[in-house]
Amino acid sequence: MSAVLLADLYERVKQSELGSQWCSDPLMQQDVWPLTALGFDEEYCRVHGAKNVYFTRITLPWLNYLAKLTAKARVREKCSARRIIADTLCLAHLNEFLLAHGYSQPVGITDSLLKTFISEANKGHRHSTLVFATRLWAEEGWLTLPFTPMRMRKPTPKVETIPEEVLHQIYEHLDLFPAPLERLFRLQIALGCRINEMLLMPRHCLKQEGEHWFLLRWVAKRKQWRYFQVHPLVAELVQEQQRFLDEQFGKDSQFNKLFCKTSTAFKDGAEVGGRFQVEPVYEPSPLSFMVIHLWLKAFREVANLKDKQGKPFPLTSHMFRRTKASVMAHCEVEDEYIAAVLGHGSLDMLPHYRKRSLERLEKQAETKGYVDMYGRVTTYKPRKQRYEKLADLMKVTTPLGECHRPSMLGDCQYRYACLSCTHHRVTEADIPQLEADKQQMELDLERAQIAQQERRVTEIQRLLELVNNRLQGLKELQKVREENQHESA
Repeated sequence: MSAVLLADLYERVKQSELGSQWCSDPLMQQDVWPLTALGFDEEYCRVHGAKNVYFTRITLPWLNYLAKLTAKARVREKCSARRIIADTLCLAHLNEFLLAHGYSQPVGITDSLLKTFISEANKGHRHSTLVFATRLWAEEGWLTLPFTPMRMRKPTPKVETIPEEVLHQIYEHLDLFPAPLERLFRLQIALGCRINEMLLMPRHCLKQEGEHWFLLRWVAKRKQWRYFQVHPLVAELVQEQQRFLDEQFGKDSQFNKLFCKTSTAFKDGAEVGGRFQVEPVYEPSPLSFMVIHLWLKAFREVANLKDKQGKPFPLTSHMFRRTKASVMAHCEVEDEYIAAVLGHGSLDMLPHYRKRSLERLEKQAETKGYVDMYGRVTTYKPRKQRYEKLADLMKVTTPLGECHRPSMLGDCQYRYACLSCTHHRVTEADIPQLEADKQQMELDLERAQIAQQERRVTEIQRLLELVNNRLQGLKELQKVREENQHESA
């Protein structure tokens, strides 16, 4: 870009609303920006394993300048450091693409050229970066490129959860970790937090109000600190970690994170699981995501995690969070509650967890089928021991069938009126009792009609309908089972 055109760009930036605030910033003259200069604290940078944003690869002066302004705009919107770094890298790739195609100036750049750039790699990310950047540049009057956003078909998110058999292996070997890391992963499974949220958790994060415990968490998507009510056992686990820090660094230590650096790197050998064979060194500094990655990589090997096919299981920290979401979906927890627990910015991901849960249930259909109050046949049966304490459901045996009501719903308003409860299930084993009840109700109905007890007649007829629904559903279940047996034969 000629000096005249570049000077014109500087002038347009200077005259714009946002550009007038940023053009005099000393950072605009530098090609390496410390994240701390953008408002991210040092602890955040250590946890995320990033220190700087680099513009050195963007050699076209006009694009270099616009990329810096774009980064400033992302900071203004309180985007994450990862987002800012990723956008800058994308614009660096655009720089290389334009030079490879003979473009050194924005003049001549076409919509089709930019779409060719998007189609080459990382389509979704490149598209979102260009949509944000070109819209910003045009709205501020800096530069208008002929780019029309495309209708990008969003790929179905890959919901990677931990299969039940692998989760059992993990629980069997969790004690291989140093005690603080074992507590970290147990807490992540229980809370469903992102690993970076766990690493930012403050040392003094617990408070008690009466008999209830509350935990202070950073919710990354919403960019806010919030207290969440937790189970007393979760509070006990946090207190164990707090006592560990008190013993390790002293109660008066200025270190203010719940989890500290756990290092054996300088002692590690080439052998598998080397870091598990020595006593770790604890330092009063934040634990980083990269250290977590290395510990889990070694854990996968030393615990020899295998799936059903006997293949090594590629465990990552985010799978603990996804497993928590899938378990709650499996337990038929409301979407809004799952979103609140996990700190989701929206409900968009939840249908995918729900679908995955249903697919798993279909594959794991048991020989014992269930029928609900509407006569619908279902293979759904929440099991108390499934996923250890994560699926903490209360299954109560009633005089007729089983209660599958989640304990989190609190006290049961129906008490002894199980026939009217949506959480009640019956099986084929309950048919004799249902038929006996039906016969008795028909006698009671006849007596009530003779005595002209209208209210009692109405109530008995309602209960008879519920019993008939169940019996009809159980007949359908028997029919389905017979058909399946015939097909398998």
